[in-house]
Amino acid sequence: MKRSVETMMAASRRGLVLAPVAGLLLSVAALLLGNGLLGTLLIVRAGQEDFPGGAISAMMSFYFAGFTIGALVLPRIIVSVGHVRTFAGFAAIASMTALVHGAVVEPVAWMSLRLVTGFAYAGMILATESWLNAHAMPSTRGQLLSIFGVVSMGSWAVGQGLLNVAPPAGLTLFLIVSLLISAAVVPITLLPTRPPAEVKQQPVAFRDLIVMSPLAAAGAFLAGLAIGGFWGMGPNFGQRIGLDVGGISAFMAAVLGGTLVFQWPLGWLSDRASRNVVIAGAALASAVAAVGVALAVQAPLPLLLVAGALFGGFGIPIYSLCLAVANDDLPPDRLLGTARGLLLLNGIGTAAGPIIGGAVMNLVGPGGLFLYAAAVLAILAVLALARRTAPRPIRARAILCPGTPMITGSLEAMIRMKEASQSEPRRPSVVEDGA
Repeated sequence: MKRSVETMMAASRRGLVLAPVAGLLLSVAALLLGNGLLGTLLIVRAGQEDFPGGAISAMMSFYFAGFTIGALVLPRIIVSVGHVRTFAGFAAIASMTALVHGAVVEPVAWMSLRLVTGFAYAGMILATESWLNAHAMPSTRGQLLSIFGVVSMGSWAVGQGLLNVAPPAGLTLFLIVSLLISAAVVPITLLPTRPPAEVKQQPVAFRDLIVMSPLAAAGAFLAGLAIGGFWGMGPNFGQRIGLDVGGISAFMAAVLGGTLVFQWPLGWLSDRASRNVVIAGAALASAVAAVGVALAVQAPLPLLLVAGALFGGFGIPIYSLCLAVANDDLPPDRLLGTARGLLLLNGIGTAAGPIIGGAVMNLVGPGGLFLYAAAVLAILAVLALARRTAPRPIRARAILCPGTPMITGSLEAMIRMKEASQSEPRRPSVVEDGA
């Protein structure tokens, strides 16, 4: 307790740059309001247009595929042109694709547009997160990233409510998405850029990642498979069980709202107990809740919302818990490369989740989406319990920021890595001069 008070006082003395941080968070809020609305809107509209179930699931998978590709290749662009120009450029692309969705209502076209949208959002999110990270000091970084996670998840949840502003069959909602993305550019472009400091890190191959931190690798992939099915097909699930537009938006918001409630307690508990046990418990609880969602398809809406909130509250933070495990297993000079590998594993799982979940829905009905998620989460729980971990000191590194879909966990890994071919000598920092 005394240490926590001292940390807070030290952060206050050093000063938290509130103005730029507030602007960044405002940009993130507007950006994810639009993204949360667009993802649900497209599935609802696709259902109204009688798109085949396979086309809907593939369309959602294309978004996560685009995001994963962007996470791999965009750091070079951000380093080359800067954070502001990267954000503004990809915001323009995302704004245009949102409008094209409304003008060209056709499955193949929407698949291509979702791929481009995922790629563009990866650029904006990576630029925003790294910029936010640059304003933080070691004593304030966890606080800022935690606030960032809450704002992200809260904005995504509120975006579901915007689905009720206008009929999904019209162009109005697509215009609102475009306006929100464009509005996100205003705060971030009015702030001075401050790129992250250069950090030397060793790359980590997939084989090394699996050998050194098998639970983190398996957990990131399996969490992507399970939760990715919800991200891609959750609104379609609500549509198939007969929910109206208001019910679908309420269900999606409930899952995200549950994450806001449980992510902090799970992170706190993982710092004080065995992380593999916490991951196993969260996965098992989310699996049970997923079965509850599948069984509640004919139940009153409040019961469905409660089950959905428990599913998201325990399931979505699993990825950030896996990042914490990787922090415990690996030396400091390999953490950034590891985070990048975990993001890719999670992205692959998230991209495959909607396709597999959609196929199961076609076989056994709408509840199959959550039965599939329950089976994957149960496998993860067994693997986590089977994995024995060495005792760690209380001061072990921890991921304090909440887990958000395909966003957190790779900030420094994605941005701070420079091209090996850059031969310009690095200036010594003030700390190094003082040393």
